[in-house]
Amino acid sequence: MSAGRRGVAIGGVIVTAMVLLALLAPVLTAYGPNTVDTGAILEPPSARHWAGTDNLGRDLFARILYGGRTSLGVAFGIVAIGMGLGALLGCAVGLAGGWVDRIAMRLVDVALAIPSLVIALALAAAVGPSLVNLVLILGGLAVPLYVRLFRSEALSLRERPFVLAARANGASAWRLLGVHILPNIAPLFATLASSALGTALVAASALSFIGLGAQPPMPEWGALIFEGRNTIMYEWWCAVLPGMAVALSALGFVLLGDGLRDVLDPRGERT
Repeated sequence: MSAGRRGVAIGGVIVTAMVLLALLAPVLTAYGPNTVDTGAILEPPSARHWAGTDNLGRDLFARILYGGRTSLGVAFGIVAIGMGLGALLGCAVGLAGGWVDRIAMRLVDVALAIPSLVIALALAAAVGPSLVNLVLILGGLAVPLYVRLFRSEALSLRERPFVLAARANGASAWRLLGVHILPNIAPLFATLASSALGTALVAASALSFIGLGAQPPMPEWGALIFEGRNTIMYEWWCAVLPGMAVALSALGFVLLGDGLRDVLDPRGERT
């Protein structure tokens, strides 16, 4: 098995497992994510509580599983907004060319010159902490990067014989975009989306860790790490286990993205 196929297999297994664990949370645990048991505060992992309990006696395994729904959902939302808009605008700009392309690229250069994390922190603090704001902010800040990436792909595709032939036959810009450009960037989209999900997951967890994302008592991996930070030296499971969920999921997305890149690009695979 080639390295690319191994990456797809391993990453796919990890990602699928994490998604299934999140979706099947009500089946896999008998506890609710916010069920408080004052008689079981900060219990270590055991047969009763597989991942221990937190400082309010809530079952940490249940909170991690339900938190996966929140964290993975946020990551998918960020990528859907950022990459979806970026792909559409980038391909449209690349296909249009001329002054439209020049103006758009200068705007992209300006947007990419400012660190996105700094902007995200400022905007999240200004509009208030919530998951909806977090998704919109991180998704919107990712758009310029994907505009540049997909614009380059569109510039290459628009000189291909099948696009030139369609243009010569009078195909409209929308038809060129929808029929000839967007379908041909699907492999690139799949590869970038897989890796971007890992980055979005880590970024969203980081902002939730500092209080700009999920708010108590909502379970979310970054927020769970924040809740367990003060007891990490003694009740390590409160912060380490949610951190492991973030790290493992991000690793799965990265392996899947790298593997897809090698599999979908035969030249890269041979190299």
